[in-house]
Amino acid sequence: MGFSIIIASAIMFIAILTSLAVMLTVATNMHKTDDAMVKSAMMRKSINETSIDISDLVIDGNDRRHITFTLKNDGKSKLFNYTYFDLIVTYYYTDSMNNNNDTMHIERLSYSNTLAEGQWILNIQNDVIDPNILNPKESARIDAMLSHPITSTPSKSIVITISTDNGVVATLASTTS
Repeated sequence: MGFSIIIASAIMFIAILTSLAVMLTVATNMHKTDDAMVKSAMMRKSINETSIDISDLVIDGNDRRHITFTLKNDGKSKLFNYTYFDLIVTYYYTDSMNNNNDTMHIERLSYSNTLAEGQWILNIQNDVIDPNILNPKESARIDAMLSHPITSTPSKSIVITISTDNGVVATLASTTS
């Protein structure tokens, strides 16, 4: 009879340890799930508070590779992580390899501190508060240098799309004149 009590006690002890291990695993996973939900909510809040608009496209008459436009922060978020912004320009250029016909080109440009081919720079107008951060209601002038000169053929489309680091997008469609 004494041996059966020892075996029953051992089984109960193992069952209690197993239950504790399962409860600790569940608690750890609940913490991980809670952390993921908090991060997801913060990301949704960031996206909901971000709003941008682009306007005033100008093609440089002397160098048709150089374009400028205005980026306005219409949201509540501060924008500053420009390296992770995407700037994509779709335009037509005169292709000498294609009998001088206009060819559509889609180009992704990278943020830089100096303007060079395939890059864009940002100049915040009246940047008094938080230098180099595009605060809510502030506007910035974007200068971009394309790899090909935009065609001078009238009525050819130009589409500029810019995306913030959290995925909020603004698009401007225009035509050559």
